Amino acid sequence: MDQIDLKILQILKENARAKYVEIARKVGLTEGAVRRRIKQLKEEGVIKRFTIETSIDFEGIVLVETEPAKTREVTWEIKKITDRVFEVSGEYDIAALIQAYTIEDLNAKIDEIRNLPWVLNTKTLIKLKD
Repeated sequence: MDQIDLKILQILKENARAKYVEIARKVGLTEGAVRRRIKQLKEEGVIKRFTIETSIDFEGIVLVETEPAKTREVTWEIKKITDRVFEVSGEYDIAALIQAYTIEDLNAKIDEIRNLPWVLNTKTLIKLKD
């Protein structure tokens, strides 16, 4: 990976929908060269996915206590519900960031986590304001 790849990544982080032609103009390459570089970055796993950023109305952190030997399995199951999952130290074993557009959707995701096998206890923190 060189400086041009880093510049391409920065452009895509700012706007995942940037057109190849626009990126090419900004980095001084042809559209085809940019297309090949992005393809290579995806194949190497540097670019994992393209996303969009939206305004999320509801966010919460779910702290999860698990059966001691099953934390890894619970973590993988929670990753199916939300992609922001961390194994942590302390009273709880896992912290999961939940984002939703409605409170009902947020509650449904929290309930889904609570109902997973090997989950012993949860504590949910709801973000009130930035």
